[in-house]
Amino acid sequence: MAFSKELTVQITQYVYGHLPKEEWYEKNFFPFIQDVELRNRLIVEFKNSRVIYKIFEGLQAKNELLLAQIKTQVVMYVSIQEAVINYVLYNFFEKEDVVQNMLYQERLCEISIPIVKKEKLQKYLEHDGKEILTCFKQRKSVDRTKIRYEKKVLACFELNLIEEKMKDDLINLYSYRNTIHIEAEIKKNLKYDLEMGELAYRRVEGLSTQLQESLKVYSNS
Repeated sequence: MAFSKELTVQITQYVYGHLPKEEWYEKNFFPFIQDVELRNRLIVEFKNSRVIYKIFEGLQAKNELLLAQIKTQVVMYVSIQEAVINYVLYNFFEKEDVVQNMLYQERLCEISIPIVKKEKLQKYLEHDGKEILTCFKQRKSVDRTKIRYEKKVLACFELNLIEEKMKDDLINLYSYRNTIHIEAEIKKNLKYDLEMGELAYRRVEGLSTQLQESLKVYSNS
């Protein structure tokens, strides 16, 4: 059963009355992102996060509902942070050593040796009862989706794109985001509170500010 029209209007006015004006997004919400589709999606995610928060706030959420409010905020805001970190590193700093070292790693690649030659080397290709394989080192690309988020945040810090406190908070928030599975949350004994939800929100705006200033420095250097 849907809300009455009057109640729907009241909720809508309350929720959207607290959202920033459209001009704010143009100037303050990661304006350096040139991928229009990505930036528009991030704005939608941010608006939705605020809308959901205001609905919970209007309900004066407590206990179980408060947990839902905070976890929703953390998941949605951290997703924005992660997308921005990826964009900045891979679009502006991909050639930097710290990023290249994440994207490429030396790996051992086995090579085949003709049986005749292998027989001659047999006594050298054994150690402690184990066969020694013939390999060479090759620098290969890493699946970007498998690079740990904390490594990417550390890379941003090493590039002087973010401050140390921002680095620590982003990594900590991500650990909370990753406890979508209830078993993981219980095992880690993580406690969700209003401060955690507020931190996730503030770190979105703070990340935008710090990256804007850092990118200006790079562009002028």
